[in-house]
Amino acid sequence: MKRISRRQWFATCLKTVAGFALKGLFFPGMVHAFSPGGNRPKGRIGQAFEGETMTFIAGFLWFSHAGDATLSFQRLSSKGRYRATLSGQTRGFIGFFTRHRKDTHISELEENSEGTRLICKRLIRDTQIGDSHTIKTFEMDYQKRQLTVTRLKGNRQGQHQKPIPEGVIYDDPVTAFYNFRYRSYGPVTYGSDFVIHTIPGKRANHLHLRVASRQETLEAIKNASYPEHTKYLVFLNIAPDIVRSKEGALEGCLTESLIPLCGVAKDVIFFGDVRGKLVRRYFKTLPPAPL
Repeated sequence: MKRISRRQWFATCLKTVAGFALKGLFFPGMVHAFSPGGNRPKGRIGQAFEGETMTFIAGFLWFSHAGDATLSFQRLSSKGRYRATLSGQTRGFIGFFTRHRKDTHISELEENSEGTRLICKRLIRDTQIGDSHTIKTFEMDYQKRQLTVTRLKGNRQGQHQKPIPEGVIYDDPVTAFYNFRYRSYGPVTYGSDFVIHTIPGKRANHLHLRVASRQETLEAIKNASYPEHTKYLVFLNIAPDIVRSKEGALEGCLTESLIPLCGVAKDVIFFGDVRGKLVRRYFKTLPPAPL
């Protein structure tokens, strides 16, 4: 195996924690009824999630709390517009060696006309590592079918554009998280399989999400590590470089109403499986934020 420096090892750990947190679909937490049974929540999708806030912690090896993150969903002043914000930071020993890296992921969202799914119009990724600050913005113009990517680091700025194929909508991981929970992609049943278009990267243009069969789920629930309220096991494949794993494989368990309960990023390079958990989930309605 190729030798790496201690600084490189901790940087890899950080990227894994941050990437796994971004896939907030698979963190364990309190059971909080979101909708009765497995049906789609009542009302429009924005109303279903407005004011929801989740707080996560993530760890690996002997670092039980290497980082934490907060995911919130807020209504904007314009009708049908929302903002989902995921903000995470490394802590403790890992925080010291990674210069207290902080990642903020902001998805500016718009409901479709039926109110049955969210469409990301602009995605902002803000990364701070010590004195270094990088902001990367993705703007999707679906009328012109054009993606504009802007990168700002210090005084250096770059921009390029890419065409968006006809009929394609790019769902970043946070947008996909809410759409999946609302069942915007279709009914969620044992054996369901979803292929979701995402903003094109170096190694992947799609998120692949599979719900385990009933038999597979029952076998897994026998393992004491799965909470008693587990209804579904979900397997997600993403670009391997996001979580620094061999295959980009994640798995998690959810309640019948798709509340995330537990999760793990499998076979992460250099340190094996990475686990995390949701430590708090609540709803708090705030005045609309400006667009």
